[in-house]
Amino acid sequence: MDGFDGPGDGWGGPGGGMLHHFGGLLWRLGSLAMGLVILAGIVVILVLLVRFLLVGTRAAQAYLDAQRAATAATSTTPAADAAPTATPAPAAPAKPAPRPRSPKPPAE
Repeated sequence: MDGFDGPGDGWGGPGGGMLHHFGGLLWRLGSLAMGLVILAGIVVILVLLVRFLLVGTRAAQAYLDAQRAATAATSTTPAADAAPTATPAPAAPAKPAPRPRSPKPPAE
């Protein structure tokens, strides 16, 4: 040995050494892995959100198109051009009265 490099035998101990650097490397690799997992989770959530919004927008547009087609099919003339009706609409028929029930026999 040509010089004193501090306490310890080079593998760890009070002065650090090889195990200290190995632990630092493991810490950095673990931090990198967790960072990638968190980034992947954020990307997945954003993709699902965009997909949800696109599908919802398409569904809303299909609903609006269907409603426009239904209202266009039912409206033939504007209401101002239609002649007023002289007779009121017929009233709905009255509901018949319920039939009387037969009495129950007394319980023995």
